[in-house]
Amino acid sequence: MFVMRVYERLRILFFSLSVVFVISAIYLAFIYAPTHEVMGDVQRIFYFHVASAWVSYVAFGVTFIASLLYLKNQDLKWDGVAYNSAEIGVIFCALGIITGAIWGKASWGTFWIWEDFKLFMTLVLLLVFIAYLALRANVKQKVDKARLSAVFGIIGAVCVPLSFAANRIWEQYHPTVIVTTRGSLQSSMYVAFGVALIAFSCLYVYLMLEKLQLDGLREQVDVLKDKVGERKNV
Repeated sequence: MFVMRVYERLRILFFSLSVVFVISAIYLAFIYAPTHEVMGDVQRIFYFHVASAWVSYVAFGVTFIASLLYLKNQDLKWDGVAYNSAEIGVIFCALGIITGAIWGKASWGTFWIWEDFKLFMTLVLLLVFIAYLALRANVKQKVDKARLSAVFGIIGAVCVPLSFAANRIWEQYHPTVIVTTRGSLQSSMYVAFGVALIAFSCLYVYLMLEKLQLDGLREQVDVLKDKVGERKNV
C-alpha cells in the first residue's frame, strides 16, 4: 500500500512538472528567446528538436539497460520497462526527425540530406526500434517475446552513440550547437534550451509511470480472468 501511494505521488508530481515546464518551454522558445539573426523564427524549432532527440536517446538507453537486466534476471518486469521505454523513444525519435526536417528545409533548402551520417544513423535508429515493436507484436509467447526483444533492443541501442556522435566526428551538414563556437547560442537561448530539455525529460518519466501503471492493471485483469476461469472449471 505504501509503495502504491509513493508511486501515485510520483505520477502526479511528474505530470505537474511536465505541464509547468512544457508551458514554460513554449513561452521561452517563442517569446523570451531572441529571433536568430540568420535563420529567423524557424530556428525556434531547435529547442523542441534537440529535446525530442535527447529523450529518444534516453528512452533507448533505458531499453538497453532493462534488456540486459532481463537477460540476467529473467524477470518480466524488466521486459515491460524495456518495451514501454522503446515505445516512447520511437515517438520522440520520430518527432525529432520531423522537426529536424522542418529546420533543414529552412536551412538547407531541402528536408533531407542522405549524405549526412547524422541524419542517416538517426533514421536507422528509428527504423530499428520500429522493427523492435513489430517483432513484439508478432511473437505471442511471453518468454520468447521477452528474450528476442531483449537481444534486439541491445543490438539496436548500439545506434544511439553512433547517432549522437556522428556530427561531432564527421562535420558534415548537421550543426553541432552546444560544444562548438560555430553553433554557439546566446545566453537567453541556452535558458530556453535547458527548460525544453527538462520539460521533455519530465514528460518521458511521466509517460513511463503511466504505461507501467497500465501494465500493472493489465496483470491484475489477467489474474482475475484466470480466477474466473478456474471457478468455471470447478
